[in-house]
Amino acid sequence: MKTKIKKKWFFLILIIIFFYIFISNLILNTEYNNYLKLKSLIPNSIKHQLKKTIFIIPTLKKELNFLVYENENLKLKLKKKNEIIDDLKKKIPDDINESIKFERLKKNEKIITKFSEYKYSQFITYNLLNGKADDAVASGYIEEINDKILIANADGTFLYFKKKELFEDEFKANIIKTNIKDIITNPLFYVKSKFGIKDIFLDNGKLFVSFSNLISKDCYNTSILEAEFNLDYLKFEIFFNPKECIKKDNEFGSFNAHIAGGKITNFVNNQLIFSTGSFQYSTQAQNEKNVFGKILAINKETKEWKIVSMGHRNVQGLGYDKGNDVIYSSEHGPIGGDEFNLNLSPSSSNIKNYGWPISSYGEHYGGKSKKNELKYIKAPLKKSHSKYGFIEPLKYFTPSIGISELIKIPKKFNQNFENDFFISALGKNREEGDLSIHHLKLDKNFKKILKNDVIFIGERIRDMKYIGDINRIILFTENSPGIGILTM
Repeated sequence: MKTKIKKKWFFLILIIIFFYIFISNLILNTEYNNYLKLKSLIPNSIKHQLKKTIFIIPTLKKELNFLVYENENLKLKLKKKNEIIDDLKKKIPDDINESIKFERLKKNEKIITKFSEYKYSQFITYNLLNGKADDAVASGYIEEINDKILIANADGTFLYFKKKELFEDEFKANIIKTNIKDIITNPLFYVKSKFGIKDIFLDNGKLFVSFSNLISKDCYNTSILEAEFNLDYLKFEIFFNPKECIKKDNEFGSFNAHIAGGKITNFVNNQLIFSTGSFQYSTQAQNEKNVFGKILAINKETKEWKIVSMGHRNVQGLGYDKGNDVIYSSEHGPIGGDEFNLNLSPSSSNIKNYGWPISSYGEHYGGKSKKNELKYIKAPLKKSHSKYGFIEPLKYFTPSIGISELIKIPKKFNQNFENDFFISALGKNREEGDLSIHHLKLDKNFKKILKNDVIFIGERIRDMKYIGDINRIILFTENSPGIGILTM
């Protein structure tokens, strides 16, 4: 009798161990295989709860392995940086104030995803600094003009190089002289801080640059500079400068210079569309009488502006599909609640409202704690948009992916692409979808997501642009920092 009981217990323990290993592999899996198919059936809330409780040990082990991998990468980068420093000690290059060197770090490395296979290359530089986030060494934005790529580091450093140099093992990007220091006098702009350039946009020979603008003592907005594009010298002047500003010490009781928006692109009727943040004075996004937490249309000639949409927290990716008359945008949420939003027929409709801060699938920093009671009264973050008369996001990400740029990818890049979007991510946690490009395929009516893929890059991606004549997607990566190149 005792032998039978022992056998039962033995088989029971074996079954428990088997299920533990199976469920552990299922929950913690991130690669494309049969586990991923089953994993997709489990709600995110359950998966995250299991990781934090029953499977805490394998979860921590996986995070440790990733940190070991990151540590090896950092050792390699540190070694290269030390070699550069040693070289600089021997001699100061004649062109130190004229160019910045980029060296190849990766060449055509394979990235295999659920639906596709890509090749990824990367260049690194040691001469760009002053990143605008804690984990960013530098923060840059990308544009193209003819046969050249333009980079603007967020501290006001502008440089360019020829597209063909992306096929070399190293190249030097030429620095463009500017008058930006005559216009922007805030010292925080030029050091590692949350204040700086937010986007660049080239249009018909003019360069538009959005930036954190100090209007008066401790009071900021997001404004735009413009300059006739010239490789020798950029002479900037103010293009758009609202009179309103958000004070660091305000009635809402919160201020964050990251929440500044700043994305710029073309729109209809000789207008730009431009996203603004509310610097975390969240309730301003529901105020139709000011520019904060909005997407604006600005006439390029008269500079008159109007609100296209409101209820935005921090739009970090912005585009306009002229053929379908659709504005697409990526919205950086708080803790959770990053959004992919669409504005259908914006050129012929009234102001659309996307709900922030009344509705959001995220939470305030610090959560529903006692110290946040007043904040939740003012900005309740209801877990529905449509119920309160707002537009629902086509997709939201909880936990947040640190959402950044958003671009529509043409069929030339991949013949199977019809209505496909790439959304880049910052952050530092691969498990949550950070450090990656999220590929969403939509139906022709922009109503439904047909495919959802993840391309893991392993770097914070601040900006991203498709370059048609070389058929590649160029990334600005913040950790290295450097330039990434993605192709099929």
